[in-house]
Amino acid sequence: MLTSMTGIAALSGAVGPYDWSMELRGVNNKGLDIRARVPDWLVGLDQFVRKAIAAEVARGSLQFSLKVSLSEGTVQRQIDLVKLEQILTNAAHLAMLAKDKGLDFAPIGLSDISSQNGFMDFDSGDTAKAELMQKVVAELPTIIAQLQASRQAEGQALHAVLEAGVVEMERLLQLANKAIKNRADEFETNFKAAIVRLKQDIEPSRLAQEMAILAVKSDVTEEIDRLIAHLAAARALLASHEPAGRKFDFLMQEFNREANTLCSKSNSKSLTAIGLEMKVLIDQMREQVQNVE
Repeated sequence: MLTSMTGIAALSGAVGPYDWSMELRGVNNKGLDIRARVPDWLVGLDQFVRKAIAAEVARGSLQFSLKVSLSEGTVQRQIDLVKLEQILTNAAHLAMLAKDKGLDFAPIGLSDISSQNGFMDFDSGDTAKAELMQKVVAELPTIIAQLQASRQAEGQALHAVLEAGVVEMERLLQLANKAIKNRADEFETNFKAAIVRLKQDIEPSRLAQEMAILAVKSDVTEEIDRLIAHLAAARALLASHEPAGRKFDFLMQEFNREANTLCSKSNSKSLTAIGLEMKVLIDQMREQVQNVE
């Protein structure tokens, strides 16, 4: 069964003085790209998160975010004086630069200062932070499993769409084979009509030779055979339990190449129409394949 690269999962809870909420999102990507946004004071957590996700996810763009706040009723909040000094020093420096450039620098208010990261802190102690770290680490397998379940649910929908596309391609190939059988009579009729329009007499042997040359140039047997082989490969990928997105994307390129050649060599309105239907179907399938892991 196919797995989608798109999914979302979320968890929340509380430990000690902290309320926490984490979210994990996934979208399609050519490779595996994992980004983790966690509070700076949880040292090393971002690396642990990326390794945990990479162990379970093969492909996609993953974004993990952890938000931590002080539980309601906790009163240990206090101003970080060192951080405040840095904020005020930076503000004064910016004001001087602006003045040198002839720019007006609006006064900074208390609300501007308090919105700066780290201005307010609370004395929770290393033990509480360690407990928070342990809780987040313990919940990582759960949120990753939720994401995978979300991706697999969407993968089932993608599987159904692509399987229907394979069935439709098989139908079009059957129509193409029928059109090829009728194409010989149509080809000879069109060729003789073109000779008549030239108003020239051509020896029967020369006429047969030219028809044979054109017949060879317009032979699409190899293209049909390769399309049949590609369909078998597509069914194998649909039945696979391994990530198949890259292989499926390459297979869609091969489908498109054979359909283009079929149209260019058809010399038949009915066969060309079938080839164009194939191209439309292939484009529709390829759009869905972009989301397969």
